[in-house]
Amino acid sequence: MQMGQQVEPVSQSLQMNIWKCENERHQCGKMIEHNAAIPRCRAYLRDHKKVTERKTTYLTWHRIIKNADNVKAATTYARPQNCIRDGKLVDSASSAEPYIAISYVWDTRPSFKEWEGRRVTEQALHIADRLSKHTSYALWIDAICIDQDNEPVKMVELAKMADIYRGATAVLCLVPEIDQTTSRVIEHGTGMMDLDGFRALEQAGDTHGMYMFASQGSNEVLHKVFSSRWWTRAWTFQEAVLNRATFLVGETEDTIPISDVLRISHPISRRAATQKKENLLGQLSSFWDSVYSMSDAMKVYMPLGTAMSSVWRRQSTVVHDMAYSLLGVCRLETITPDYRLPVEKVFVDLVDKASSKGDFSWLRWSHLVDRNAACEGMSMVPVPATVLATPASAITEWRSVEVPRMTVVRGGAIGVCIPHRSTGVIRWQSQLEDIKGTINILQKLSYGPEDIWNLLFGLHVGLACDVDRAVGGSGLAQALLNLATGYVDGTFKLGDSEDDLVGDKPYTRGYGFTAYASMAAKVWRNAQLVVMRSQGGTTVVPAHSGTGQARLHRLPVESHRKTCLCLVVHDSTKFRASASGVMVENDHAGSGSWQFTRFS
Repeated sequence: MQMGQQVEPVSQSLQMNIWKCENERHQCGKMIEHNAAIPRCRAYLRDHKKVTERKTTYLTWHRIIKNADNVKAATTYARPQNCIRDGKLVDSASSAEPYIAISYVWDTRPSFKEWEGRRVTEQALHIADRLSKHTSYALWIDAICIDQDNEPVKMVELAKMADIYRGATAVLCLVPEIDQTTSRVIEHGTGMMDLDGFRALEQAGDTHGMYMFASQGSNEVLHKVFSSRWWTRAWTFQEAVLNRATFLVGETEDTIPISDVLRISHPISRRAATQKKENLLGQLSSFWDSVYSMSDAMKVYMPLGTAMSSVWRRQSTVVHDMAYSLLGVCRLETITPDYRLPVEKVFVDLVDKASSKGDFSWLRWSHLVDRNAACEGMSMVPVPATVLATPASAITEWRSVEVPRMTVVRGGAIGVCIPHRSTGVIRWQSQLEDIKGTINILQKLSYGPEDIWNLLFGLHVGLACDVDRAVGGSGLAQALLNLATGYVDGTFKLGDSEDDLVGDKPYTRGYGFTAYASMAAKVWRNAQLVVMRSQGGTTVVPAHSGTGQARLHRLPVESHRKTCLCLVVHDSTKFRASASGVMVENDHAGSGSWQFTRFS
């Protein structure tokens, strides 16, 4: 940032208006700050004034690069074959010259023209001409620098896409909706998140208050920014997260660090996931889930399961790209893109390669697979459509468990190799029941509210301990169950002002669990469930077609509290899974040694 023109102060009356407060007649609700209850709007106005008085604005991208000291090209990454500089194609593979990589969305109906012996889009040439006016650096723009008609060369370049973005001096993400007003709003929102008011709300788990502070009362500018097509494309996810010097750039070169945009998306995503309305700022909760998870992808490595929850809420023209566009963030570049392969083979190869590297996080999505409709080899393999259909990812982080290397693999010739440990034969299972009937069964089996919640909602919403942590409460499982079942059977019909704590009541630490209960109510609304118990543990899974004797297997995925995922496999179809879910393990019950099976 730089010192610049002061942002026009917004009147106090207008700021009060976002809370619908008039003078001292408060409708904003209260928050706890320094052990005292104060109106949210009062803390907001205080912090709003502090941020406004900072008088800071963002530098444009070309000034940031110009001011950087001793810019050198990265030497540890594969380089692009070509770049464009001064309107000409240049050899980049044999050069150490720094370059800037461009991320953008192709026109829906691109116009091509012959240029330098290859077919390129007029859109890309226009971008190159515009950006070159502000820098002498070479540019990498895919529609120019990759020969679109030379398939072998194209596959080689696609395979090193992640390195091309990692090795760039900077990455410019062209988002036409970015302008000077947008920059001011984003800069102001991140400033609000740095101050005491937002921190107090965050500590209390006050999702509504956090959202209002960061978004400045659902500012319409944010609606405009996040409505851009750029956010919806599969490839732009990877392009935006592999290089820390990444910026969103508007048509007049207004610039915002993407890290600031992603930071603001966090309180928006949590609010979207926990409110009863279907969308927020014009987007579904699944969209906000995808956007915020981009900040996780900026780390050295992103588990495949997390990447699926992000990229697979986006779109691509070719289905294969839903796999190939996440190879870089998951460090799976040894997979070479091949668009001639059947798409089922592409997804099987993706999860198989991740598993071979010890990443089993993708198994968190296997419970969504329709095994009756899945083709041979796909009974455990999640696909983009199933992930896209879920409203939001659970707040629990599921992690891979280290397993010993094994060379003996059981199973058929096709499918996915998965390690598992048997917890024994299913000794008892219930009749099919709806959600309330299933809860009654689990209570009769002496399971407590936390275990019941975890079995039913751990994969879809999050484990009870993680909900406790998210809302700043403790021991909320019974209240969660009561409210969720009340929503399902119509006993409770809370209005938004009560459910989401928007009204004038003081904010009560831990009371925000109500929103997670409303999420849970949507999970099994019309489903029939079965409780299955082995010597080692218990699970609850949807009705399935498996018959005869079955076994319950522990999978190599668990939460930070060691709650694990499991697999139901019937002996009659022992190389094809029947169902998967959360398992509550029995105390002091052991399990067999790890085995490798190729499940079809």
